[in-house]
This record gives sequence, structure tokens and C-alpha cells, in this order.
Amino acid sequence: MPYHETMDHGIRSDAIMLTNFDSEEQLKDWNRVRKECNCTQAVEPGFWFKEPGHISSCEKTLRDNPALVRRFAGIARTAFLYSPKILLTEAELFDGIFFLALGPDMILDLLGQTNRDCPAIVVSGRHRTLEQCLLHFTTDPRSKDHPETGRKGNQPDIGALRPLQYQVLNKTITAEDSKRTAPLIEATLQAEAGRDDTVAHTIARLYGAVFTGSGQGGGKSADDSFRFLGQRWQEWIDAERQGRIEYESQADRPHHSEGKSFYDSFLPISRANSDRLRQWCCGRGEDEAAADTFLKTLDNIKGENRRSQAFALIDESALPVEGQGGHDSMGCDRRTLKDWYQFVYRAAMADFLGCHLMAVQTEPNSYERYAGGNGSEASLFLSGTITRLLAEMPNPRFVGFCYDSRTAIGQWRDCNPGDPAGRQKKYIRNLAYCVQQAAHQFDRQHENMKILKQFLATLAIALVSVYFDNVILSGPIPIALILFAGWLIEVFPEMLTMLDWLRDQRSTSQTIVFGKR
Repeated sequence: MPYHETMDHGIRSDAIMLTNFDSEEQLKDWNRVRKECNCTQAVEPGFWFKEPGHISSCEKTLRDNPALVRRFAGIARTAFLYSPKILLTEAELFDGIFFLALGPDMILDLLGQTNRDCPAIVVSGRHRTLEQCLLHFTTDPRSKDHPETGRKGNQPDIGALRPLQYQVLNKTITAEDSKRTAPLIEATLQAEAGRDDTVAHTIARLYGAVFTGSGQGGGKSADDSFRFLGQRWQEWIDAERQGRIEYESQADRPHHSEGKSFYDSFLPISRANSDRLRQWCCGRGEDEAAADTFLKTLDNIKGENRRSQAFALIDESALPVEGQGGHDSMGCDRRTLKDWYQFVYRAAMADFLGCHLMAVQTEPNSYERYAGGNGSEASLFLSGTITRLLAEMPNPRFVGFCYDSRTAIGQWRDCNPGDPAGRQKKYIRNLAYCVQQAAHQFDRQHENMKILKQFLATLAIALVSVYFDNVILSGPIPIALILFAGWLIEVFPEMLTMLDWLRDQRSTSQTIVFGKR
């Protein structure tokens, strides 16, 4: 699929990336919601096991904990309201717990997508097809000096599992693990050389051979252990082939022909944000030794565009895991540095792929919130209450809301981080009001209380008007004052409703759209 740009300066107006959809962030978010639901089923290899005629642990977890689905729905719908396309990398899709647990059918339903709609999800990958992205993301090819074996010609070129921290398995394959299990991979492929199967199911069987062979599969056979995981991968590949989602090869991007690399995007963004974090650290009055260690570690990672290497450098430092404030505040600790690096990495990826970056429901103590409020680049802010209301909408209600509020949504999509503050506030409040109205629930007790408040307010205004008429103003009353008093009595109840709405929009969490960095 060709790559399209619809704005100047290489920034697309039709797509947006989310910090929330980073595969590591997806797992953190999943575990946070799971713990809130008192769900004890952790993400591990057995999470994907599915016996014939039974549901998998993954499906059971989603059935018993609908808050997990609501959490994803709120994030995805918030992004969809700002942009008609959500841009993912192959890692976010094929190693993202939410995308694999829910699958394309459920996710597209949550966004109100049908076969007649333009795809709302776009995957950007480094290879020609989405299936090739899965192959190269999860495996390494055989070395050139590898002897020929009895494999069939239609089998994919796989030599070993790729060394990687797999979020959907909550396990890490080291380089040593990859080399050690390579003979097992070869033996499995040779034994199944006669099978005509997809790349996704072949890789799933290799997962089963490796993890069940090491005693981690609970006695399941290598053939059926990860069948459900392979099924989910294949569903996404089929969805792209059917035109329900879109795939873009990064080789077709305009910057690719110009020789621009990810590092070219990473370095200036890292430098700007490292200066910002340095200023923050120096202004805290931190212990000199702790601040010195923090800044030296920052200098060590600001030029490292490989995330695993940067995190290893942070973990090797003498910094505490968290400061005295814990999760309640930023501190000169490892958590803050990782938070900083995650933001820089995601911002660089968005810049490299030519789109804006969004962070949904950022917390006050996050570097994302700090960067959005203290950066030199403009940003858009949206109340986190909107995400909560969108998450609670049934799918048909969300579809109806998108149609009923199409003008407000169109204005919000046309609003950019660099627009004047007045224009931003107008369209943000307009959208928030539409969401609140769509999510309004009818309750007799609530309506009775609302009517009582309006009656008391109107009565108070009428008494004040009579008092002014008979006591303070002894002469003729100007017609303008009479008209104003009548207008105030008429609209004051609605003003109370508006004040209640403004109060409801207050939220400690905020969604941020970051401008061009």
C-alpha cells in the first residue's frame, strides 16, 4: 500500500501514534487493570493454551473481566475521534497483549468499523508484507553456511527464535537461548516438513516446541500449545489481506528514499528532552551525588536509540528504582529515566513515520505530562473523563455518537497543536460536551434533584428581582434592567447545568496530542 502524506512538513493529518500502544506499555496497562479487577491470571505461556472444545485462559480472562475491554476501547476511541487512522508498528501489533487478546473482529467492532469503511488501523512495517513482518519480528533466518536439510521448499527460512523480550509471553529469549534452541527449531521444522501451513501457525508450533520442551508448557504437546496465539496472528494477517486494516511498507515512505533513518529522528528529540530533564533535575535541589549520578546516566542513554541497551544502562546505574515519592512524583531514579526514554523513543518513532503522537490519560507524575506542559512545542490537552465515558459506550451507541457529532469531531480533527489557544479550547469543549451528552443516563432521582435545584435557583433570582424592584429602586425601572432580569431568570437553571458539566470535566488524567518536535 503506498504511503500518503496529507499535510505539509511531512506530518500526516490522517494518522496518529499512541504511547499507550507500545507493547511494553500495553502489558503494564493490562496488568494494572487486571489487578484492579482482582484477576489472578497472569500473562505467561499458558495464557495462550487452548484445548480442543474449550476456551483459552485468554478468552476466559476477557469474559470474566470486561474492564480490560473497556480500557482498550476508551484509548482506541479517544484516538479515533482525533484521527481517522491509528498507526501501529509491527511490534505493537504482533507483541501487543491487547491487540492479540481481543483480535481484529472485536477491536474493529469497538471502533464501529464495517467492510464499507476506510481502514481505521494502519500497520507500518519494515518488510514488503505483514506476514513477512511477523516472520522477521519473531525469528532469525538460517546462517549462510548452514547445511541443507530435508526441509520442503515452501517452508519459511527460520534458523532460530529472535532474541527478544516477548511481552505477550512475559518472557525473554536471550542470544544464548536462541542459539541453544536452534537445533530444536531445526528438528521441529524437519519433522513437519510435509505440512502445508501458514507462517503464523508454523511460528506458533515453534513456540510450543521451545517452551513445552523446556518443561514450561504444562504437559501440552508442541502442536497445540500456542495454536490460539498463531490463530490471532493469522487473523490480523487475513484482516489486512481482506482490506479491513491497512499495511504500509516503510520502504515506500518519502523519507526512505532520502536516506533518513530512525536515528536521524531520535537524536534531535533526545537532545531537546535531555536538556529539559536536566533543567528539571537541577531545579529540584536534589542531593548533589544523586543528581550527578542521574545526569551521568542520562548522558549515557541520550544517544542510544536501542531501547533494550538504554534500559540495560539504566538498570546498571546506582540510582534507586524509585525515589522517596514513589509513583506519586518524578524523582532522580530509574523509573523516571525509563519514563523519559519511553517518551523520547515513541516521539522519535512518530516523527520518523510522519505523524503526531498522542498519550491517552497521562498521569500527573509522568514525564509525558511534564513534556506536554513544559515543552517548547505546542500540545493539545483533553480531559481524561472523555476516555472514561467513551469506554463505557456500547458499540452501537458509539457508532451513533460518531454520526450525531460528526461536525464536532470534524472540527476536533482539524485542530492542530500549533493552533491558537482560543480555537483549541472552543473545539475541545465542544467535543467534550457532545461526549457528555451522548453518555448521559436518565435517572429519575437525578432528574428530580436537578429540577429542585433549578426551582430553588429560579425562586432566589425572582426574590432578588422583587427586592430590587420594591426596596432599592424607588423610581421607574429601566426597560433594559427588566429584560436582563427576565433573561437571567430564564437561563440561570441552564447555567447551573453548564457549571455541573464543567465540574464533571475535571480529571487528574489528561490526554495529550504532542506537536511537531
